[in-house]
Amino acid sequence: MIAKPRTALVDAIGQRFGKEFGGAAPRWFFAPGRINLVGAHLDYSGGDVLPMAVDRGIFAAARLRTDGRIRLVSIDQQLRVDADAATMPARTRPEWGWAGYPIGVWRGFRERTGKGDGVEIVFGGDVPMASGLSSSAALEVVTAIALDALHDTQLERHQLALLAHRAETGFVGVRCGIMDQFASALGRAGQVLLLHCAGPRWEHVPFDPEACEVLVMDTLKPRALAKTGFNERVAQCATAHELLRTHVRDLPHLAQYTVADLEQAREAMDELLFRRARHVVGEMDRIRAGVEALRHHDYKTLGAMLDASHRSTATDYDVSCDELDVITDAARAAPDVFGARLTGAGFGGCAIALVRPGASGAVAERVAEVFSRRFGVRPTFDLLRVGTGPGELGS
Repeated sequence: MIAKPRTALVDAIGQRFGKEFGGAAPRWFFAPGRINLVGAHLDYSGGDVLPMAVDRGIFAAARLRTDGRIRLVSIDQQLRVDADAATMPARTRPEWGWAGYPIGVWRGFRERTGKGDGVEIVFGGDVPMASGLSSSAALEVVTAIALDALHDTQLERHQLALLAHRAETGFVGVRCGIMDQFASALGRAGQVLLLHCAGPRWEHVPFDPEACEVLVMDTLKPRALAKTGFNERVAQCATAHELLRTHVRDLPHLAQYTVADLEQAREAMDELLFRRARHVVGEMDRIRAGVEALRHHDYKTLGAMLDASHRSTATDYDVSCDELDVITDAARAAPDVFGARLTGAGFGGCAIALVRPGASGAVAERVAEVFSRRFGVRPTFDLLRVGTGPGELGS
């Protein structure tokens, strides 16, 4: 059990719960957001990814109901939802908005366990929505952890991650891989998750916060194209995979092919599909090098993999933008930065920079000056640390 922090955010959630629902005290839960060090857009192509659960995420105060109502409130969103468990549809409804994610988890949990009691939850978070730090996965995972604890079903964490993933893909309808939910559900202090999405299989790799810090740089540009652009990339990778299976060899996932395989199938692909596949295959090499670097505490090589990853996502995968390119270039120009790249789906939102301990303030000032001069907007910065992972909060 994790100690409940005494913060204004937690106090606000507790006050809102009392105002909305009254009665006995709720139980408290937390699930972290994540940053992905290397492995951009690999999870849905059966590749490997290297996410880190951070010390920011979504908190939830929750209590079961006996009347079959699902009542959800967020202190970050105006919309509050009251749904009927007895008439739960197979897909989310537009009027549910953000609440479709936790409702989808509730529906999947009922199918998995047979437990269909109503629930009332107030959510609040310190992970910005649509920033690339995976607030939706944290919202799903904290709901799954709450339902599991409230019903004492004792599901494994990876089972909760799969419930959360099915809620997003099946109930909400976002085509995504498993990385975000697994990173949130399986996070550990002092380690990052090496997730082999094709299994899925996973292992934990040490990350030394005393040797390297992660500075998140928010461009403040909304990721307006992220959903449509993301779904396009998923479809393009699926098409490239089919062409490789037909013209080269039949492997289960796009990420398992090699550069030589791509060259063999080049005449069968148009230039766009070739570049999409080249990013996936190249990123697998970069993540292998990044994991090896972490195991040897070689943050210079890890940073070089971040730089190469950003170049590939910008040129081959086309998910960067001017703001992300400028902010990462400015960070790389600082002497205390190991490397930088966009994080999340791209098209806006955040980038990360690996910096020497104690240097983040100076790096942020230098980057802010360059970015503000170009775009007339000052970006925001946050220094994130490896989190403790998800769980129930104690008193």
